[in-house]
Amino acid sequence: MLGISHLLISGTATSLFLGTASPTIIVTGAVAGLLPDIDISTSPAGQVFPWVSRYLERRMPHRSCTHSLLASLILAIASYGMALFHPSLINLVHAINIGYLFGWFADAFTRGGVQMFYPSRVKCVCPGNRNLRLRTGSNAEYFVLIVLMAISLAVFNINNSGGMLRQFNRLIASSSGVESLYNASGATNLIKARIQGVRGSDRSRVEGDFLVIQTHGAGFIVQSARGEIYKVGTEAGSQIISERITADVGKAAITTIEPVALEEEQLLEVLTPFNRVGAMVFVSGQLSVDDPESIKLTPDPYQFPYMRASGESVSLEVAPLNQVIEKLGEQFATGNLQIRIINAAQTTATSNFKAQFS
Repeated sequence: MLGISHLLISGTATSLFLGTASPTIIVTGAVAGLLPDIDISTSPAGQVFPWVSRYLERRMPHRSCTHSLLASLILAIASYGMALFHPSLINLVHAINIGYLFGWFADAFTRGGVQMFYPSRVKCVCPGNRNLRLRTGSNAEYFVLIVLMAISLAVFNINNSGGMLRQFNRLIASSSGVESLYNASGATNLIKARIQGVRGSDRSRVEGDFLVIQTHGAGFIVQSARGEIYKVGTEAGSQIISERITADVGKAAITTIEPVALEEEQLLEVLTPFNRVGAMVFVSGQLSVDDPESIKLTPDPYQFPYMRASGESVSLEVAPLNQVIEKLGEQFATGNLQIRIINAAQTTATSNFKAQFS
């Protein structure tokens, strides 16, 4: 089999099994696919390591020891043993082992086959009909090369776009895919959800892009371009009942949560320091206030009820900071709050999202 065939097979296998589009890792796996042919001096590996190649060539036939499970086992023990002392290299070690395994296994499809179970001399071939197996440099191998190139480009593109699982979840518009993306990148990036569905109140159509603030039960709390807060999902109590939902990673944004304890303190003084330029801030928690009669809350049936009052008790759940300051800023309160801060440099809560409602 041609060297370029080994490169493509091993590089593609590395990208596919590790779910990576990293050129360094893919190239490492591809080059490792050439190593089994070190047992013949005319191969690329044999020319790079001629002293090793000559030693092996004099003592064993081509595609025997180096094309076997035994060789892969020895390589795995040696490489993963080294990785114990250098954990940062683990992905490169994965690539070397995957590339090497597929490098020699590909030769099982050639006419000569490989001694997979070396030191047994039994050869492993596929398929059983010799005439259907590949001959090095034949038209059939060049046809396989073209197919491999197409597969390689497809795998690289899929992994560069987030991997096969993400693409599958995007295809079926699965909420679990959005949750996985949020769990993976929500602490370091904005997550933009594309939602198609209906309002839970009047079943009017909703379609657009929303900022995912956090998960909530089996759904999500999201914010529209106008700053409106909704719960989206299929559960009872969702303001938007989703029919399709996909998500993408947006610009870098660090999410932090800061606890705040209050003891008869004015909310305006406590919360004002969190009103930072370029940050989206949401408040959750339970408070007891000194003047509940002065609180004027007008429930919006279309939005998530992020602020509720019952007697002296006020419950906040993902309430926008500006709304908390506007409605409760003059209150003296006791209780505990969690301040969720999504800090995206040179952005605002709504500048990245355009929602369309019909």
